[in-house]
Amino acid sequence: MKTLLLGLLLLFPAAAAAEKFSLHDEGEFQPLGQRVEFYDRFGWRGYAVDFDFGLDEESRALSRNSRLVLRIRKRDGGTWTYACKASGRQALSANVNFLYGKGISIVADCRIDEKAFAKAVGLHPEDVGVPNLVFHAMIRDGKVYAGAQRGIYFAPSAEAEASELSPYASGSDDPTSLAVVFQSLQPIQ
Repeated sequence: MKTLLLGLLLLFPAAAAAEKFSLHDEGEFQPLGQRVEFYDRFGWRGYAVDFDFGLDEESRALSRNSRLVLRIRKRDGGTWTYACKASGRQALSANVNFLYGKGISIVADCRIDEKAFAKAVGLHPEDVGVPNLVFHAMIRDGKVYAGAQRGIYFAPSAEAEASELSPYASGSDDPTSLAVVFQSLQPIQ
């Protein structure tokens, strides 16, 4: 058994080298100056995110067992939960960068399944476009902190242009124009 385990570790050195981190973040939503804010329109009160990830610094990638879980608290008392995994059909991906004097920046991006997101906003799956969850974490001195870029954006698509979500659609296919911005209860480090 030990020989098999050692053999697997030699075949997959990235799995052995991955450091493990956990981050819990929760709060409300930051207003963006929209006529009707996304979270108000769909009855969202707050969020909680659990980001458990392994980081292989050599390959600058998340380990396969990394997981990002989003929970939305609704005004009616209900919750909506969505989990992204680093392995699977719509895998969690990340941009990992070493920032001199600042630490390691991890910007995780996950495409949210349209059917699942439709339940969160009370629309048909074909009307929600391409929702994406983005979550930024910083590692400094072996500790992980929430970063600045955290929220949900909608990649441009024909579906989003013709739906109730059109005012919230991003102008480009990246997280620079978030429709929903997470505002943490703890200050950003």
